[in-house]
Amino acid sequence: MVMRRLLRSLWENIGTLLLALALAFAVWISAVVAADPNEERNYPNTVSLEVRGQDPGTTMLGEVPGSISVRLSAPTSLWDQLSTEAGLVEAYVDVSGLEDGQHTLPIQVDVNLGPVRVVSVSPETVTVELEPLAVLEFPVEIEVSGKPTLGFAVDDNGLVVDPDQVIVSGPQSLVADVARVRGVINVDGAREALIGESTLQALDADGNVLSGLTIEPQIVSYTQALVQEGGYREVAVVVETIGLQANGFRVTNITVSPPIVTLFSSDPSLVAELPGFVSTLPLDINGADEDIEARLALDLPEGVIVVGEEQNVFVVIGIAPIESSIVLELPVEIIGLGNGLQATISPEEVSVILSGPLAVLDNLQEGDVRLLVDLTGLGVGTHLVEPEAEILPDGVELLSVTPSSIEVVITRE
Repeated sequence: MVMRRLLRSLWENIGTLLLALALAFAVWISAVVAADPNEERNYPNTVSLEVRGQDPGTTMLGEVPGSISVRLSAPTSLWDQLSTEAGLVEAYVDVSGLEDGQHTLPIQVDVNLGPVRVVSVSPETVTVELEPLAVLEFPVEIEVSGKPTLGFAVDDNGLVVDPDQVIVSGPQSLVADVARVRGVINVDGAREALIGESTLQALDADGNVLSGLTIEPQIVSYTQALVQEGGYREVAVVVETIGLQANGFRVTNITVSPPIVTLFSSDPSLVAELPGFVSTLPLDINGADEDIEARLALDLPEGVIVVGEEQNVFVVIGIAPIESSIVLELPVEIIGLGNGLQATISPEEVSVILSGPLAVLDNLQEGDVRLLVDLTGLGVGTHLVEPEAEILPDGVELLSVTPSSIEVVITRE
């Protein structure tokens, strides 16, 4: 009986109870909002725009925007997380089930954090055009630009391309415009086979480059052979010398510029019979003790000329002293000893090793090399002093002194 009365009382006051609950919830919401109010801001991070649901048998003409701008409303406490944590905001257009043709679609935004509300999206829509995907195979055509070095020509049968067939894919209307796939090789100034890579382009019948297509692979490897034209031949230059450099000197290097020349004869057999090199007229280096520079003519058979305006070559012959070393026993000399003092040294002679040009070392005279101990400022007592070398001839260098320190005992007179 009591229970029945209680239930009846609750039923009769159900409206009041619901109103109280609603008021309490409203008060709680007000308190939460007051403590952590919503802020409306532009989302600070880049939002990439995805295309979802595309049929693999279709392709899209043009491009959708890479990113969009989003304005959000979120509690203040969530903005730090929104700003620093990646992947919370996603934007996409859904092309699922769409037929071929042009479609204007809304950009949809998902926020993987609540409670956050999307206020606006810019742009709000994007226009896409779907078209059937076409795939065709094309042979690779290589176009040669430039001219090889005089005396050489492109070998028309000497081109190898790998691969020689490529796949072109893209919108059906664009693939239908492809007339050929071309790569370019520049042979300008070449004098030997070219090996490299070429980036391919799809061209229409008028030679215009088509964009919006995929070429697989887009880069091919090539080898392009060259042939030497009749009557021309490239040969190395050999420098001929006579005589010997000065005694005590050596030849360090011989350079010639250019090191290779192109020869020509109206009688191809004349250049064909050459041994693969051509010599200069002899250069006399007898008694030379320094570098020699000279312009030399080439020793050519009659009827053979050097291609180009310059018929001579520039030759440099390096001449340098022969380096050697020598061991000497030298007395140690004292300098800088103060007044009223006397000094004894041990040892009185030291062993030194000198290096330099052989001719200079062989002609050293007494006094050309001195070993000195400087006692300036030293007083009575025993001291260890490192000797200093005084060397007069140029190019002579002190390598070592043994011992490296001299004992000096200074006393009063």
